[in-house]
Amino acid sequence: MTTKYQSVALEAKLAKTLEHPLDHASLVSKLFFSWATPLLSLGNERQLDSSDIWALQDDYRCHVTSATFEPTFSKSRSILWTIFRTYGWRFAFIGVLQIATVGCTLYGPVVLRQILSAVETNTFDVRAILKLIASLFVVKLVAALLSAHSSLENQLISVKITSALQHLLYQKTMQLDSKFRREKTAGEISNMFSNDIQWIINFSINANQLWLVPVQVVVTLMMLYDVIGWATFVGAGVIVLTLVANHFVSVLIRNGFDDVMQKKDTRMKTINEVFGAMQIIKLNAWEERFGDKITAERTDELAALWRIFVRTSMSTVVLYLGPVVVTIVSFATYTMVMHESLSAAKMFTALTLFNLLKWPLSGLPYVITTFMQALVALKRFMEFLDLAEKDTSAVWTPGTTSASDLASYAAKGYDISVEQASFGWDAAKPLFKDVNLKVKRGEFVVVHGSVGEGKSSLCAAL
Repeated sequence: MTTKYQSVALEAKLAKTLEHPLDHASLVSKLFFSWATPLLSLGNERQLDSSDIWALQDDYRCHVTSATFEPTFSKSRSILWTIFRTYGWRFAFIGVLQIATVGCTLYGPVVLRQILSAVETNTFDVRAILKLIASLFVVKLVAALLSAHSSLENQLISVKITSALQHLLYQKTMQLDSKFRREKTAGEISNMFSNDIQWIINFSINANQLWLVPVQVVVTLMMLYDVIGWATFVGAGVIVLTLVANHFVSVLIRNGFDDVMQKKDTRMKTINEVFGAMQIIKLNAWEERFGDKITAERTDELAALWRIFVRTSMSTVVLYLGPVVVTIVSFATYTMVMHESLSAAKMFTALTLFNLLKWPLSGLPYVITTFMQALVALKRFMEFLDLAEKDTSAVWTPGTTSASDLASYAAKGYDISVEQASFGWDAAKPLFKDVNLKVKRGEFVVVHGSVGEGKSSLCAAL
């Protein structure tokens, strides 16, 4: 009989029985995602549970991702460079898919212009127009597949990077020197797990947009120049002014994120201290005092968040108005300054191109904001990873002790042996000096003493 709730160990054993369908999927199945159809069909019939989920592929397991990520990071001590060296080819592949998707998207205005130009004439070839429409359908289908596969690749690579970064952070937490362990609270570390890593992942997913958006804008402007001539450059000037204004707003957003992270660390530090001393707080009836303190810190954090939202809204408004202003200025220049007439083919083609121009520009604030926050997160992340670690050579384990020493300790029945050791939370001020302690297997040991004499510190050292 199985229960609804299972332990992690049981779930791991159960997951091994469900092989991932991608391991045996055909090329056509991978192309059209038909390998996921059985799970989707099952989800339509009933609610999915853990027994329905496939096993995680080996390439995405933590020990595999960390084994490829950590050697490069140990040499370079740079997260961005390590991500580029380890997964650069996958980002390049995603970039190829995304640029191909953009090319398919820009094919629409070309077909629209040819169809409208043909319809404006007295005689037009219906068969040629139908061929253009059919080609547009095929190109749009290809664009949908390319977009879906690029999104899938982005998600898969984010899983690998998340696993590698979380392993780095967890490993550093376990090896952190006692001095810095006291300075870095659990709240700060949990913030890095939940927030900083997520911002780094968000930027990694959108990294290709940093070069893809300018390419898309330039190609679209070139196509617009072919339609409305040099009036396009007037619109390009408006775009430049829009981007300059957005740059100043982005600097304000980055400074705001620095302020938010500092206030969040302060609040989380207080919350963890409250949870750690809950008995004392209850005993002295200090609930309201600490509640007011946490509320005040949360209010400061919300105020900083509100400033970020206002600045982000300013950036969004500027870039959303940009394409509208560009359209008005370009058409006004074309008709009133250049004294050209707007045909249906030119007008609708230009409107389509301006509409396509709106999407990369409207998405640019998010990319810039993500980039700014990722820089802040990377700085905090690297500051933590560069902290001093405890000296592991001072402790002998069965894996680091010679066979002769192990045999000697085993013959005497020692499980724990401390020889001429000094312990302390700070290397400059040790609590214990020249400690000698030997504990045999099965031996009953009592550590006693007055309050504050170091009983807990000794146990923590052991």
